[in-house]
Amino acid sequence: MAAVVELKRKRFVVTGGSGFIGSHVVGRLLEAEAAEVVVFDKVVRNEALRSFGNGAVRIIEGDVTDAAEVSKATEGADGVFHMAVLPLGPTVENPRLGLEVNVVGTFNVLEAAANAGVQKVVFSSASSVYGDTEETMDESHPLNARTMYGASKIAGEYLLRAFNDRAGLDYVTLRYMNVYGPRQQGGLIMSVLGRLLAGERPVISGDGSQSFDFVHVADVADANLHAMAADVTADEFNVGSGTEASVKEIVERLIAITGAEVEPEYRADERVLMTRRVGSSEKAKRLLGWTASRDLDRGLQDVVESARRS
Repeated sequence: MAAVVELKRKRFVVTGGSGFIGSHVVGRLLEAEAAEVVVFDKVVRNEALRSFGNGAVRIIEGDVTDAAEVSKATEGADGVFHMAVLPLGPTVENPRLGLEVNVVGTFNVLEAAANAGVQKVVFSSASSVYGDTEETMDESHPLNARTMYGASKIAGEYLLRAFNDRAGLDYVTLRYMNVYGPRQQGGLIMSVLGRLLAGERPVISGDGSQSFDFVHVADVADANLHAMAADVTADEFNVGSGTEASVKEIVERLIAITGAEVEPEYRADERVLMTRRVGSSEKAKRLLGWTASRDLDRGLQDVVESARRS
């Protein structure tokens, strides 16, 4: 029977908890009245946590590649949200570091969770596991990654299956589509917005027709809490908004929201790594009771307002 982990008055560890998505998960756990949230991060971004001002947060500076540090941080935890990751770009540039962080680090977290008797692990995977496809992907779509990052996430997913079989460790895997929102430091939307706010022309690689499923980080944080609390284990779920937008459409919407008087610069000869990545999140709606609630226009407005305040 799957572990149903109550959020109120429970202790959680969030690896990568001061990062973009992790900090939003920490905030939602505090709203749910968790007894303690342990933020385990190699580089703690205090500005992402400052607004919480809550004694229920405990910060531990540590590296998931250090098994002893992970084990110590996990003692007494009811649930673990494993979000620490070396992202796509750095993993492509330094595959061995990606291996250490995303594969060995995940093994360390799962081993610590199993040894500590943690009730459930919620694992942050990515739509990168599917590779590039024109199809709208559901969770039965073949795993066809062709990047080191996607390969490392597939490895993490299969380590979860092995620990579930070997140690009975309950888990839920969440495969994120293109996440955006406040506190993000990279990605298409923040890159375009940064240039617009600086009075510069945004740059579009190719013709801008490449399209993605953009999902707001607040919805992603909600999906994590739903996964922890649901009567579900040993399963994988797409986490997306269910809507599709092209790069060109994103740029045009941000120009309209900011009121910038510029035209985008097209670089037709630049290589486009991905042409389409859009997934169905119907399974998450059906089994986790989760669905995205923020439409793209509202979400982009939120990002612009946040950027202007910072």
